[in-house]
Amino acid sequence: MKKILCACSMGGHLTEMLRIIEALELPEKPLYITYNGNAENVLKEAYFIGNMGKIRNIPWGLIKILVILLKERPKVVISTGAENGMFAIFISKVFLRSKTIYIECSAQVNNPSISGRVCYYFSDLFFVQWRPLLNCYGKRAKYGGNLIFGNL
Repeated sequence: MKKILCACSMGGHLTEMLRIIEALELPEKPLYITYNGNAENVLKEAYFIGNMGKIRNIPWGLIKILVILLKERPKVVISTGAENGMFAIFISKVFLRSKTIYIECSAQVNNPSISGRVCYYFSDLFFVQWRPLLNCYGKRAKYGGNLIFGNL
């Protein structure tokens, strides 16, 4: 059983997640949920699910995420977005009472993402990477600096 589970999409979301995990210097490597793709070479302990960006893939993806979370029962779930991260945050908070952390993607400078708007309500900690986004969210949102460009 892993204590920390990271759920995010491929590409920039995964790149940001890997930077966060590297900076945290955790005593054990987390488990990942991400999309099928070329991340198999980078992630040794991961569940790979189909892309949930299409509506027809959402029901099956939700079932897979639920099964993974029930099997692993993580204490903490971290997400940088998008769909699979949003669903993992929601399911783990509502059904498992896990601690949840959401980091809004660095591509969201002035407008919140859909997953960010949902995860704001189900996250114990909620971070944005650009100060203007603080105006889009409530008081629980925290500015954490930018993972790509540093603190501008």
